[in-house]
Amino acid sequence: MPLQHGLSYRFINYRSPSLFKTLSECFPYFEKSILHSKCSDIFNATDIVKRVTKGTSDLWVSCDKDENIKGCFVIGFAAFPQSTGIIAECISGEFHFENRLPEVEEYYRDLGYEFFEMTGRKGWEKVMGKMGYEFKSIILRKAL
Repeated sequence: MPLQHGLSYRFINYRSPSLFKTLSECFPYFEKSILHSKCSDIFNATDIVKRVTKGTSDLWVSCDKDENIKGCFVIGFAAFPQSTGIIAECISGEFHFENRLPEVEEYYRDLGYEFFEMTGRKGWEKVMGKMGYEFKSIILRKAL
């Protein structure tokens, strides 16, 4: 996707020769995302890397004009009996969601996915609400 507002966005194919280099640059972003999501008790950055390298999750990056990675986000997939969608598994770094998310949504819509779901802190509701996303649930967890 072309440079807009100082950042460009790329989908990184899991078969790309540069995948491992890109993943190593994204690793700190994965760690930051997991730390802020308070999910380190159920998965870690290495788990995200494994999902991307197996092709069970997609990696997208934002880059500056010099091609330096400024952010990484990972999209997973969810199949339910009535609908199949994508799920944001990990997001961290610099993004201009209002400019690029519609193109990412279109990419997955063209592949047949019907919804995009993400969990996050309360502030994400304000950011994503402007783009048609709506509050659906609260996630509660208890260790057993």
